[in-house]
Amino acid sequence: MPSEFDARIKLVYPVDSGTFFTVDDVARGDAFDVIANVEIGPQLNGVVDAFDLKIGVVNLTQSKSVDVVNLNGALTPTVAPFTSEERVTIPAGWQTKADVGDVLQVTASYKVTAGANTDFSTAMSDTFVVS
Repeated sequence: MPSEFDARIKLVYPVDSGTFFTVDDVARGDAFDVIANVEIGPQLNGVVDAFDLKIGVVNLTQSKSVDVVNLNGALTPTVAPFTSEERVTIPAGWQTKADVGDVLQVTASYKVTAGANTDFSTAMSDTFVVS
């Protein structure tokens, strides 16, 4: 659990579409999902307004971005710990940005807004390969 006044991505990982099974490889250009487990400490959660989750897929072999997906929404203040599992889909069609055998990695940032204040967290997944 993060501290009382912090928000944190606890884990981010790529999975097969519609499942919770971590991928070792993903077929070139096919859609897949990314799951981010996030937590907000109880004091920060008592004054939250909104969150922004940015998920990027990076081709480490070619040093370029494969895709970026943004997810955002409102949060309801409650003085209690908050946990959530956010899922985003990396849509099909990214085959021009990776070749078979390239190594990919998911990066993520999580921003929580509470009035004029913001809190950021980042995370990276294990690597996986394009098949």
